[in-house]
Amino acid sequence: MYVLSRKEGKLALQDKSRVSFSWDIHYKCNYRCPYCWWHGRWQDLSKFNKYPAIKELVGYWTNIYRKYGPAHIEVLGGEPFIYPGFNELISELSKMHTLGITTNLSVDIGDFSCRIDPGRVKVMPTFHPYSADFDSFLIKALLLKQKGFSESVYYLAYPPQIKFINFYREKFTASGINFLVTTFWGRYNDTEYPAGYKDEEKAAIEGVLARRCNEEYQVTPKKDFKGKLCNAGRYYGGIHPDGKVVRCGGSGLDEAVGNFFDDNFALFDKPLPCAADSCKCNEWAFLLEKDASAGKQNHERQ
Repeated sequence: MYVLSRKEGKLALQDKSRVSFSWDIHYKCNYRCPYCWWHGRWQDLSKFNKYPAIKELVGYWTNIYRKYGPAHIEVLGGEPFIYPGFNELISELSKMHTLGITTNLSVDIGDFSCRIDPGRVKVMPTFHPYSADFDSFLIKALLLKQKGFSESVYYLAYPPQIKFINFYREKFTASGINFLVTTFWGRYNDTEYPAGYKDEEKAAIEGVLARRCNEEYQVTPKKDFKGKLCNAGRYYGGIHPDGKVVRCGGSGLDEAVGNFFDDNFALFDKPLPCAADSCKCNEWAFLLEKDASAGKQNHERQ
């Protein structure tokens, strides 16, 4: 069963036998944030976008349902809500699976909020001050909370944005919305982050740092994963817009599992050693094996 974590406004996977996926639904966004994974690469990445008919996509996810039962799908992008037929797609997928959607809330969500079951779908709104109008964003975030889709908004601790954390935290919490921060992975002013956070920046982040499976996002990068058995690719996969499935999303290694658009697609049947130096998306928190029974114990996420 999936339940809402009141602290994070996310779905928590309680049935440890379920598989989960992170799905970059397309490489297309109406924002151009300088800290995005895809900044400066949108044009090149667009060639990987595929837009199968909704019926066809539902068929692929039906294959997953038949092989593995109900799964959990984290839908990302690009911006998911500008995907053609998005509301219809989510409506159909939520009949089989549960979903979490990360969005910049830049488009109208009225139809979505009325059409979609918040018991099956949760939304993770991310506030981007470079592009978003605060008042418009807040109105939509409050609607999502009222309808039961979310209790929190997320904000990236990109170095130039850190000084505004308290300002935005106070504004959101005054409206009854949790304010949570995720850490920046990348280069800014010739410094690599999150390793480059100064003590005063770490202090600003403390107390509002988001978690995944009860593990805080990394302010100091963890480096002890390589060689350890991990269930990435076994209980979890990252789906690219062209259907390519990789073991995980944040390692940068692009270790292929198969292609989601292949009728014979299947996940691995055993854990494999991690080959990454770091785990940027904190997937280790629910996939890394810690002991002989970890294959069952670690398949729990928020």
